[in-house]
Amino acid sequence: MNKNLKRGALLAASAATVLSLTIATPSFAHDGKAKGPRAGSSSSANENREAKAPHAHASVAVSITAIPSTVTNVGQIIRGAKFVAYPLAADATAVPATKPTTGGKPAKVEAKVSSTNIISYELRIDAPATAGVKKFAVYNSANVAALVTVTTDSAGVATATSSAALTTAYAEPTKPAMGEGKGMKSDRKHDGRMKMGRGPMAPTV
Repeated sequence: MNKNLKRGALLAASAATVLSLTIATPSFAHDGKAKGPRAGSSSSANENREAKAPHAHASVAVSITAIPSTVTNVGQIIRGAKFVAYPLAADATAVPATKPTTGGKPAKVEAKVSSTNIISYELRIDAPATAGVKKFAVYNSANVAALVTVTTDSAGVATATSSAALTTAYAEPTKPAMGEGKGMKSDRKHDGRMKMGRGPMAPTV
């Protein structure tokens, strides 16, 4: 009798041990598969990527003449307004006697719409990222130049002034000439400026 009781107790204990291991095993396997963020994941790469410093610009008013009656799209007018900016020394007081042959960059013209739906045009030009002065010789399609001075103040506000009115005659868009480099890509604006190639023609001022 005592032997049978002991044998029954041992069998019950063994069964309980096996059942406990069977229940615990899946949780061990699950814990073994738990994964955290991988060091080489795209999210980690994005976090480590340095943010680009903002590029500063200023604007100065321009006018466009000799626009054909068949050209009624604002974007097309903008592309036909050619200005090329050549950087000068910060202490320059006049444009060069002879137009430079290298270093020029097509300057982008933007259309700005007023609250009365009148379109005016502005030349967008590089400004110092910190307080300082940049100067440019800006040439139109007839190679007439004006000295443009761009100033960034201590508050980071950039303004541009021109030694003469910036005016150019409309010309069919062409690729940049030798030495003029590439122009800047057009960006959609949220302050009344229109993206190149968009929008109807309206009266200009």
